[in-house]
Amino acid sequence: MIRAVALALAVALGGCPAAPGSGPEASREPGVPLSTVEEAFAACLDGDPADGVARLDALVVAGRTAPDALVARGLCRWALWDETGAREDARGAYRDLTAAIRAVEAGGEARGTPLDQIYGHRAFVAQAVDGGWVRTLEDLGRAVALAPLAPQHLLDRGVVHSYAGDTLAARTDLRAYLALTDSVAGDDPERRSVVEALLDDLGPPAAPSPQ
Repeated sequence: MIRAVALALAVALGGCPAAPGSGPEASREPGVPLSTVEEAFAACLDGDPADGVARLDALVVAGRTAPDALVARGLCRWALWDETGAREDARGAYRDLTAAIRAVEAGGEARGTPLDQIYGHRAFVAQAVDGGWVRTLEDLGRAVALAPLAPQHLLDRGVVHSYAGDTLAARTDLRAYLALTDSVAGDDPERRSVVEALLDDLGPPAAPSPQ
């Protein structure tokens, strides 16, 4: 199921989850070299998530509270789960992203990956862990609350609501996404057309029940 959702979002967003900050700046902490984190995450993007995880293991030990190093390893573990289907890989990804969230909320700094994006990543890992949508929607709700002007979170939550069978909430989020992107210069017309097609598939709102 999560693979189908990830594919739907990739089509809608025109891409895939980005590298943490395209270079996790929080990894400049002592013992966590920026270049090494970038190289480790590049291994995941190049199709070798096991190598990326192995490299990041040492970095997380060297800088336990560096949120971006934890995010990078979490995303590598998620990529590894996509290869292996092993539940423990998904659980490991969830643990890493949770540790990153706790570190930031305790006062740590994630210069490369804002907190709303960490919640957005963890939302989909949560579905891989437990097969349901409750924790996914909770995390996406936090992401929206933290960054209400970030269209991606509204789009993600709208798609998930549709998978969860809540068409009213799905339409609300997808329409909010379109309204928000109306004011964004250079918005991708193809992406908008995908969202509009999703809205068409959901059908018109149900008529109110007569009193």
